[in-house]
Amino acid sequence: MYKLIALALIVSSVFAVQKDTKTILAEIDADNFGNTILSTVQMYLQSKGNAEEILVLLNQVLAGLVDDQNKHDNVIRVDRAACTRIVTDLENSIAYHTAQVSANAQMREDNEKALAEAETDVRQTIQDIESNERTYAQEEANRNKAHETWVRKNGEHDDAIAAVDEATKLVQHLSLGATFAELKPKFEAVQKRLIENESHGALFQPIVTALTELATKVDQKAIQRILQLLSQLRQQLVEARSVLEDTENRQAQRWVEFSTHLSNEHNRLVDRKNQLEQAIQTFKTNIDTATHFYEVHQLELEQAQETLDAEHEWCDLQENTYSVQSTERTRQQEIVERILEHLTEKLTATSQYLGGRF
Repeated sequence: MYKLIALALIVSSVFAVQKDTKTILAEIDADNFGNTILSTVQMYLQSKGNAEEILVLLNQVLAGLVDDQNKHDNVIRVDRAACTRIVTDLENSIAYHTAQVSANAQMREDNEKALAEAETDVRQTIQDIESNERTYAQEEANRNKAHETWVRKNGEHDDAIAAVDEATKLVQHLSLGATFAELKPKFEAVQKRLIENESHGALFQPIVTALTELATKVDQKAIQRILQLLSQLRQQLVEARSVLEDTENRQAQRWVEFSTHLSNEHNRLVDRKNQLEQAIQTFKTNIDTATHFYEVHQLELEQAQETLDAEHEWCDLQENTYSVQSTERTRQQEIVERILEHLTEKLTATSQYLGGRF
């Protein structure tokens, strides 16, 4: 049947058809796949001479190419879905690790800054503690020295007042009729006591002089004058002692207040130092932790990026392979279809071409 169709076509335009068929078949023959198919067709025609069998075979080849393409279409769909899922997961992982790297880098930077400030503060606090302790020691020494001075001066005033009281008693005895000779040893002892009082020597000089005069002349007028001097002197000594005592009490109270302030400040500084030292350890721990996780996430990020690059490369390879193979299968389908067309529509011309191939 196919031979009859071919003969009818040859009768209508034999030369034009032969030229067109030869050109097309020559182009197909120049292709490796086309050459293989034409060789197969030639072998069947030469051995069996049955065009229908070769048509069945070529249709099977064409169906195989279509089926193969369908399979590869399914494979590429699966690959594309896998690529999309894996790439999305990797991109999410990269975004996560990038954020963690940034967060830990910022955490490390913040803690390093805080650590530097805390170390500066703790050094200053230690200096403040040392200054506080020096101030306390110095002020305590000054207070002790001032107190010792007051104790000494207060004792001198007590001695002076006691000497004045003793002198007053002796002079009063004279005013009551006692003779100087009877009281002479006591007078000499009082005079010596007054003279040896270094802190009030100048103050006692008039009294010493007056008592010396009594040794040569005793009269009521002189006695009253001496008693008046002794009374005035005693009043001055009592007032001076009172002033010193008031001063001592004020200074003692100020020291209580100031020492309490220094102690409170010392406690505050020690607490601050302890807090800063604890904070420093916390900052160092945070820095170590941030550095560790920075390195962990940086490594994970690099690995995820490498995996993503490899995945992109693999996906691109699958796409390229699919594209190349699909193009090749399309080309092969076109070749088979063109050969089928010539076998069904131009069998004689095709047979003539194949007969002259070798």
